[in-house]
Amino acid sequence: MMPLRLGPLLLPSAPLLLLLGWWIADLVARRLARGSGPRPGPALLGAALAGLLVARVVFVLRWRSQYPTLGAVLDVRDLGFEPWAGWPAAALVLLAWGWRRAALRRALAGGLATAALVVLGGQALLSALQPAPRMLPQLSLRDLRGHTVDLRSLRGQPLVINLWATWCPPCRRELPMLLEQASMHPGARIVLADQGDSPQAVRALLQSLGHAGAPGVLLDGTRALAAHYEVPGYPTTLFIRADGSLQRMYVGEMSAATLHQGIQSLRGAKP
Repeated sequence: MMPLRLGPLLLPSAPLLLLLGWWIADLVARRLARGSGPRPGPALLGAALAGLLVARVVFVLRWRSQYPTLGAVLDVRDLGFEPWAGWPAAALVLLAWGWRRAALRRALAGGLATAALVVLGGQALLSALQPAPRMLPQLSLRDLRGHTVDLRSLRGQPLVINLWATWCPPCRRELPMLLEQASMHPGARIVLADQGDSPQAVRALLQSLGHAGAPGVLLDGTRALAAHYEVPGYPTTLFIRADGSLQRMYVGEMSAATLHQGIQSLRGAKP
């Protein structure tokens, strides 16, 4: 799902919708429970946390080979969750809560329905309001060997373009993973487009990381890609369909599991 753009800000839409859905669900449930005694707030909070926990655990189990350490598992900044697992878990928590507290059943059912309506309806609305996806620009960049690469020649297969810079700490942390993953996805292409650095600076960084001469590294000296897609900062990863249209923009440091998930989504994407 594409992030929500508010002026110069680019915000992840899924967490915002979840927070909004939980807040409105709590308001609705409290109104429905008025005068019945127990408060529905703790049940709704518990259901939300249980849903998030289950969604995270299922995602990690699905991509467990990409989570080598407990720290990586606990780092939820990669937004690695499986909503289809989280929603039933939340519903089961509310069902168990309502089973023991009959006075809350109507309020909890109303809260769950409200949350689902806000989150799922919001996702559908945001998707419908998204502008037409931007296409790959008519742009040629040079690689570290001086060869020219026409970006439009990369169409025909799923394409991932990572926009990064040598001075950017999250980019430097993310870069080794991307360089390693570049050769692990047959039928898809991963391109690392440096934004504005000199060839010497890029070569020096790659050499320090043990990836001197790595293929797939391009030099965008004028930051043309960042301007074309209006990215708010680095690193930003573009997931591009085989026809050259942008499917998703991921802003921030990414995990290997999130990269795998994005490429899998591209493989099943239709123009």
